[in-house]
Amino acid sequence: MQERRERELVLAPNEFAYIQDTTKGHINCYVGPNKTSLAQTDQPVLFNPKSKRFQDVELGQAVQVFATAPASWYVVLKNPAKDNHHPRPGVASTLIDLEVGRKLNVPGPVSFPLWPGQMAKVIEGHALRPNEHLLIRIYDAEAAGRDPKAVLARDDVAEGQRFAAGEQRTIRGTDCRFYIPPTGVEVVPDAQGRYVREAVTLGRLEYCVLLGEDGRKRVVRGEAVVFPEPRERFLLREGSPKLPALQLRETTGLHLRVVAPFTGDDGAEHKEGEELFIHGARLIWFPREEVEIIRAADQDLHEAITIPRGEGRYVLDRVTGEVELVRGPAMYLPDPRRQALMHRPLTEREARLLSPHEPLSRRPKLSGEAPRVEVASGYAVEVVDKGGARRVELGPTSILLRFDETLQALRLSTGRPKSDAEILETGALQVTGNKVSDVVEGMTQDLVRARVTLTYRVSFEGRDPSRWFAVENYIKLLCDHASSVIKARIRQLPIRTLQAELAPVIRDAVLGEKPDDGPRPGRLFEENGMRVYDVEVLELEIEDEDVRELLTLAQTEAIQRAIELASQESEVARQHQLEEIQRGVQREKHQTELLRLELEAERARLGLEREAFEAERKRAAMTLEGELHEGKLRQRAKEASFTLETRRAEQSLALEELRARVDGATRAAEAWSPNLVQALHRLGDQQLLTALSENFGELAAVEGRGLLETARKVLDFLPSSAAPTLGLRPPPE
Repeated sequence: MQERRERELVLAPNEFAYIQDTTKGHINCYVGPNKTSLAQTDQPVLFNPKSKRFQDVELGQAVQVFATAPASWYVVLKNPAKDNHHPRPGVASTLIDLEVGRKLNVPGPVSFPLWPGQMAKVIEGHALRPNEHLLIRIYDAEAAGRDPKAVLARDDVAEGQRFAAGEQRTIRGTDCRFYIPPTGVEVVPDAQGRYVREAVTLGRLEYCVLLGEDGRKRVVRGEAVVFPEPRERFLLREGSPKLPALQLRETTGLHLRVVAPFTGDDGAEHKEGEELFIHGARLIWFPREEVEIIRAADQDLHEAITIPRGEGRYVLDRVTGEVELVRGPAMYLPDPRRQALMHRPLTEREARLLSPHEPLSRRPKLSGEAPRVEVASGYAVEVVDKGGARRVELGPTSILLRFDETLQALRLSTGRPKSDAEILETGALQVTGNKVSDVVEGMTQDLVRARVTLTYRVSFEGRDPSRWFAVENYIKLLCDHASSVIKARIRQLPIRTLQAELAPVIRDAVLGEKPDDGPRPGRLFEENGMRVYDVEVLELEIEDEDVRELLTLAQTEAIQRAIELASQESEVARQHQLEEIQRGVQREKHQTELLRLELEAERARLGLEREAFEAERKRAAMTLEGELHEGKLRQRAKEASFTLETRRAEQSLALEELRARVDGATRAAEAWSPNLVQALHRLGDQQLLTALSENFGELAAVEGRGLLETARKVLDFLPSSAAPTLGLRPPPE
């Protein structure tokens, strides 16, 4: 019973199943609603779209649903029936002829079962925004040509528009908001299976580049919505088709190659293959189809290199081959059409000269920077180029070497005594404060071998510094010459003399004898301007042990005698010091007594000076008082004299007036008697004398004379007739 139920096919509405008669191979399509009992020879099957074969399945797996497309959807039906009808519901339909290889696009709403061998795919209609588009392909040109407006979704399509199979077109969202492809057209999905593709929306400072299958490029600047043509694709950078416009600054440039002739904005003609280099401040650049960017280190823009102060870079001129040294500070932007940064390879010897204190493994072998040489104070280096030119740089300074320049090497002897077994190679010469140590071995007059350890203090002199580098090994020159001089001088002296006067002997031999009024002349080497101005004698070593012991014993005895002598001299000095102290005490006491007496004398002197000062002060006060009184008297005399003169003038006027009156009276009284005239004269004289004599007392006191003498002096102008009145004697005639 259970087996019978498993052989019953029950189909609901909207369901269908394929049943194959295994004896004949026919396949029937059962469409619901339907119930059928299957025979033992009936086998449920399914059509595999991939293998295009029917596969045996269980009965439950054979049941399929209709191909249903609602409104705004469509069904892509492959292998349609010739009359385009479908299996009828509720019955079993035998297979009819199909148009194998054809496809139909059936817009919804629609729902139907499929004939055995048919394939259907339900797709949602394509709604487009203005920045979206579809890529369609013409797979049936004849069917598509029946309605070209529906194919291209535009009303401006001409009738009779022809299409070619395989042709691709773009349906833009700006032309069509909703699209269902007609028969003969299919929508091509993208790599992710999406049908609707987004266009590229460009901002104002953005652009994109599209590359066609024919190799042509198309550049689109923003602001724009870019729809690629069917045979075009966006060139992506870091996964994005949108590229920012290139903004140039003073420190950036753009290297371009012309791939097609064009005329620039400035009217200049540019030919194919020409290279351009543009740069400048505040310049926004968009590419064009006729040029391509020559990138530098995976970057579009060529960046200027930073050259700090004290550093430099080598720049090669691609045309002339000259290498220029560009010094900092600078932001240097080379023109890639003509210039290129140059790296200078350094040999082991050059690296050792430039960096003598760096380990060999850390010295630069290839440097993008120009080698910089730091010359310390008191040092000098000689720079030599491949053309033979030389120059000397004195420290403290910092120099940059040109591409063909290097340092002149000095090969100096080392060790003590100096030898050529180990040569020190250096590029720096110490011109002041240079010290060279050496050991000189020689034999004295008494055949004793001695070793003298000494240090030469050396400087380099002269107006031509290039002479300083004329001798490659100045240490060998110095030590060989000085050693021969010292050995010759040692051979002339016995060991005792040499030991006692070692430093003066060596200095006299090397530097010359010391004059009375100055330093030693030193030793000058004309070959390279080197002067030895001092010698430090450090040690004398005697090689013969017996002689060394004898000299040591003699020195010990001499030291003992010197110690005894020094002890006695110390005792004498002590006694002398004690006596000197006693004498000093007595001198101090005597000095104290002298100071006491001098103090008393000083006190007495000060007392006398004080008394004299008081007396002088009193005398000065009295003198001042007398001078004041005398001044007052002189003032009074001046006032009295002025008053007297005034009164004299007044009296003269009165006298003149009186005389005039007298004369008038005389003339009026000529007829009078002589006695009367004489009486009148006497009366006038008396009045005059009375008026004049009122101030004789004060005038006599001022002039320091008697009253009578004053009157005589004043009245000597009176006539002789008036003299008897005053009791005066008339002056002699």
